[in-house]
Amino acid sequence: MKKILFLILTIIMCIPAFAEPGARKEERKAQKDSIRAAEMVGAHHKGVKIKLDGTVLTKEQQSLLLSNIDLEDYNDEWASYKKQRHLGNGLVIGGSVMIGVGAAAEVAALGYIVVGALVGALTLGQADMAEIMKPAGYLAAGGLAAAGVGAGALAVGIPIRVKADKKMKAVCEGYNNATERVEKEFIFGSTGSGVGLALRF
Repeated sequence: MKKILFLILTIIMCIPAFAEPGARKEERKAQKDSIRAAEMVGAHHKGVKIKLDGTVLTKEQQSLLLSNIDLEDYNDEWASYKKQRHLGNGLVIGGSVMIGVGAAAEVAALGYIVVGALVGALTLGQADMAEIMKPAGYLAAGGLAAAGVGAGALAVGIPIRVKADKKMKAVCEGYNNATERVEKEFIFGSTGSGVGLALRF
């Protein structure tokens, strides 16, 4: 009887441990949902575009939003950040490709070395090993150079993109916290000649 009672008490004490991961999962889901809800309110950058209250703005709407943030026009700054972000992305993509090319060249060089070793073993050292190993040397050197260039491009590109993203985020937060700004009704409103153009003339 004591063993059964002990077993029942053990099971009862273990139930919260099994239930807790589900509770933690629900808590994480609720936290993600609240973050998503917060991102739906106000201006947030999405790539090089701006989302306002969950809607991606058109070029004209975005220009209008940027035209007056505490009486300053941020259109030129945004265009500059956009170029920086594109440059950073280009360097990251190019660097990744170069690293991939370098890795492929190293694998090919290793293949030549294995083939050369097999040929040497099968011919009992009578084959011209220098001719077989020469491409392996070129591929290995080229692969290292390509990987080095790729790593350098990544090292430069990632900070450029991160910096541009931070500046874009700061502009959006500036709009959200601004005392003087273009109201949402004007940004989402439409006119015959387009929102941005209608208010600029």
